[in-house]
Amino acid sequence: MYLRDVASNGKPKTMNCVFRTIWGSLGGAVLLSITLNACGTVAPAPVAAVHRNDPPAGESSVVQSLQRQLRERDKRIEALASQLNALKLIDQDVEKRKKPSRSPMTLTPIE
Repeated sequence: MYLRDVASNGKPKTMNCVFRTIWGSLGGAVLLSITLNACGTVAPAPVAAVHRNDPPAGESSVVQSLQRQLRERDKRIEALASQLNALKLIDQDVEKRKKPSRSPMTLTPIE
């Protein structure tokens, strides 16, 4: 009841030999997988602490200058937005005053 297969060298190969080859390959793949997985868990070497909030001395004055410019720009935008709103209100008031105050009843109907 043995299943025989002819290998490349012409000798018969039993099913047990085929199973051993398959299990050997599977075991090697599992071992390789475990090895590669273990390589991924190695802790990285400690790096000197660098604080991103602590810029070098030369850059701090540049950063402060840019922050001041941003604050000034924001104030200017707020002032312009306020002026724009005031102009819109004035425009609406002018439009209301331009409308005729005559009522439609004073017009003569067309017969």
